[in-house]
Amino acid sequence: MDSQYPFNFTKMELSEKGLQKITSKVFYIAVLVFLYPLLTNTWMVTGDGPCHLYNAKMLKDIALNIDKAFYLDFYVVNFKLTPNLWDHVLMGFFQIFFSPSISEKLFFGTYILTFSFGARYLCNNISPNSDWAVSSVLLFIFHHLMMKGFLNYTFSFAASFWVIGYFIKHINDLKNWKTAVKLSLLLLINYFMHPIGFIFAMAGMAFITIVYVFSILIKPNAREILLDFLKKLSPLVLIVIPSILLYVSFMMDSSFSKPLDWNTLINLDSLMTYAEGERPYSILAGKLAIFILIIGLINRMKNGPVIHIADGMLLLSLFFVFLFHANLINDSMMGGDRLKFLPHICILIWMSSLRFFWWFKAIIHIFSLVLIFKFAFLRYPAYAEASAWVEDYMECEQLIKPKTKVLTLNYDYNGTTADGRLIAPNNWTFMHGTSYLGAIKPLILSDNYQAHMHWFPINWKDQKFNFYNATGKDGISFEDRPPGAVFTTYAEKTGKTAIEYVLVIGKNDDHNAHPNTIEIDSQLVAKYSVLCTSKSGRSVLYGLKK
Repeated sequence: MDSQYPFNFTKMELSEKGLQKITSKVFYIAVLVFLYPLLTNTWMVTGDGPCHLYNAKMLKDIALNIDKAFYLDFYVVNFKLTPNLWDHVLMGFFQIFFSPSISEKLFFGTYILTFSFGARYLCNNISPNSDWAVSSVLLFIFHHLMMKGFLNYTFSFAASFWVIGYFIKHINDLKNWKTAVKLSLLLLINYFMHPIGFIFAMAGMAFITIVYVFSILIKPNAREILLDFLKKLSPLVLIVIPSILLYVSFMMDSSFSKPLDWNTLINLDSLMTYAEGERPYSILAGKLAIFILIIGLINRMKNGPVIHIADGMLLLSLFFVFLFHANLINDSMMGGDRLKFLPHICILIWMSSLRFFWWFKAIIHIFSLVLIFKFAFLRYPAYAEASAWVEDYMECEQLIKPKTKVLTLNYDYNGTTADGRLIAPNNWTFMHGTSYLGAIKPLILSDNYQAHMHWFPINWKDQKFNFYNATGKDGISFEDRPPGAVFTTYAEKTGKTAIEYVLVIGKNDDHNAHPNTIEIDSQLVAKYSVLCTSKSGRSVLYGLKK
């Protein structure tokens, strides 16, 4: 590949060699920075993440015939080959050997390493010695949707880096059956993570192929080279067929979403996780990508080459801007929120192909590192407080018997510390935060939102068992603000036994006069008694009266 786009790295100045030597070592330091919260906290709390861990445990238990009859009395296994399967398989596998907390850490650790080394692999296959450019891509390891708990979506990008990097490296070797099989398997794995990551990989390969063809057409002997390349490329049709067929079958059931605010695309709000003070630095990261685009185009016109294989990533950036603008996105798993930072990532990967002076590369690298450390400084205390929020209600966990049902009434989706500060002002991080209970022991939990969505592997056996239906009233449910639920009639509506436990979190005096709270309190007084109150008083566990 390098011969197609000559850039004589053997004649680099000593300063450029020194830069590569330094940045290759700093890369490992940056990776450790992202791993730090996993090493220092009990839980890595994300919005939907606990529910993923819970469902992964159920899937594992059912597969191993552990409490299978208990689970299948409420749920069925969805055997459709849909996306969003990956994290359930990986977390379920880890939970065979480790505790839920360790399994969650291993999952996020695997993601961080896959993303980091995947970005490095892709950039260095675009242009050798590009570690200086990788640090800016690493800024996107933690982002808003990851902290919402969109774990398969998040992991799918890490995988797509490997797919595109592998394709670039072996673009002239696809007739080798081992190479073809590996690429096909990578695409299949990418599909089972999330449709957006799969589209990222497929479209990336397509645009890189287009750019590569154009690079041939400008050569004197274009016809001969092009025919030879097309022969080498022909196996690609067979390589992509399995994953394409699965993707098409999934999208046939999809609808389209409403357009979103363009300012969030430009300002990169999607890089904010949930800590206070992140917004200015998220905007800075967005401006960095725009700056690189402008300076990079000027650099390309001045220093060449006319076309580089990395220009496929630039076309990919424009492709995702078009998808966002044209609203060609699906309302469920392909929504516009999931497209917001993709153009920025593509531009920063494209940057690795540019012929900047070594000192300019060093400035970009240092600026990116400063942002990485600044985000860590802002975010990690909040991540620690989020873990402590889980530990607060976990004080009552031992009083919950296995093979029972738990209704969570959470008044505090943003999370509040013991001294009254909001933990996650920018995200509903704790919406499904109590699902960790079900990862520890066999339980049926109210906030298992996954069970009524057809693209997840565990679904309700009958919608009447669905807590949203069985405890809702006049369109109000336990997920409203404040929560509302009629739960003393659950047994009558479902034919099951009564809900054994009600866990109330974050309720304070401001909620007491609300009609939802009054109705809930009257049911608790009539049918339940207090079993446990956490030391902070934020979590109260009620048990069914005998």
